[in-house]
Amino acid sequence: MGTTAAAPSGRDFNSVFEAGIASNGALRNGGVSDRLRDRLVREEQAKLHRQGWEKATVMNLQPFPLMLQLGELGTVEVPAAQGNEPARVVIDRYRLSMRDMGDGNFIPVSVLPAEIAKEVEREYGATGGVFWYWGDGEPKPAEVEAARERQFGWWRKIYQQAVDAWTRYHQHKMLTDRQRDAARALFAAGEIAELPEWMTITRAQADRRPCPMCGEDIKVAAKICHYCRTPLGAAADVAEVSPDQALPLVALNEQRRGRERGAEERAAPGTDGETAVAAGAGRRGPRDAAMAERAANLSPRSHSGEGRPGAREK
Repeated sequence: MGTTAAAPSGRDFNSVFEAGIASNGALRNGGVSDRLRDRLVREEQAKLHRQGWEKATVMNLQPFPLMLQLGELGTVEVPAAQGNEPARVVIDRYRLSMRDMGDGNFIPVSVLPAEIAKEVEREYGATGGVFWYWGDGEPKPAEVEAARERQFGWWRKIYQQAVDAWTRYHQHKMLTDRQRDAARALFAAGEIAELPEWMTITRAQADRRPCPMCGEDIKVAAKICHYCRTPLGAAADVAEVSPDQALPLVALNEQRRGRERGAEERAAPGTDGETAVAAGAGRRGPRDAAMAERAANLSPRSHSGEGRPGAREK
């Protein structure tokens, strides 16, 4: 622990506020806000150095790295464990930022190493393999063993969730990387006799394949995509289907209906309006025929009373 206040640096507070400070620690433009902010930062630093702070160490037993975003206070990163060797990061310095209250008012916000370590543990505490302790020395063996027990408990939980998801959906996309890590760890520890099917099966051996048009997972034996209605060939021909060949079924039906309508129009015998309406009614559907009949009833002749049922004679 030092007792001399150092010049503000990027390790102490947000780089956005550091823009007004030159490399030698002097103010660049010397505005009122810059001078006030600089004075508050130096006062907060001097207070922290007078009080002192203790280092904190974060231990990670998980096979994946940890990253915690602290907003304007920066980022905390902890590497992944290598085998049975836990990874650790020593937080040896506070983090300092400035909260802008408006009208040139600023409030220093300081976070000590222990508070940062607690935040990392709170974020990843559910995984069981993350804990922190005071200082920068070696952790107690009892703490490591307790963390490992919690870690295996978490692995068993998410492994069972993966088994249930695979039994229900039988899709690789329903599984996470953490569940695969749990399966590997439990297999290495001897808690499961062999790796599950969803760990050993390859894409070629799976009973599902991606649709060449929309990319969704569909069954290998499917002839039409359930999502985009694209007609498909055999599983071995999926890679050979081009977008021009694999037209959606809706587009194919629309082309067929267009050809049929064109042929009927060319073969229509009459050219007057009533003949065209009749031809259209036969060619279209009952709804279109009803609309055509309604339009005929609303013609000028129908407004005069002619042709309407129940019209009184004058």
